[in-house]
Amino acid sequence: MSGTVVRSKPRFGPFELSIGERALRHDGHALPLEDRTLDILTYLADRPGEVIAKQESMDHVWSDVIVEEGGLRVHVAAIPRTLGDGRYNNRYIANIKGRHGV
Repeated sequence: MSGTVVRSKPRFGPFELSIGERALRHDGHALPLEDRTLDILTYLADRPGEVIAKQESMDHVWSDVIVEEGGLRVHVAAIPRTLGDGRYNNRYIANIKGRHGV
């Protein structure tokens, strides 16, 4: 991640993403996320308000392997489910066809 500044514990709503511990917490309680899903969330959380192209996410998270678009889709879909996006009018991640952002 050359040239990227990653905040050690970005917060959004009741969530805290601990980069060093590789953990997402809701009100202090750890939430289960697969490693690649956590990598994507970390990448997005470091760019609040930005729209990230899906290929950029894939290149960052799977830089060492070739992955089909469906693999990214599964991991990105897990993020709003875990964050409870849409409940109580909270939105932490937005999907735009071919892109996503936090």
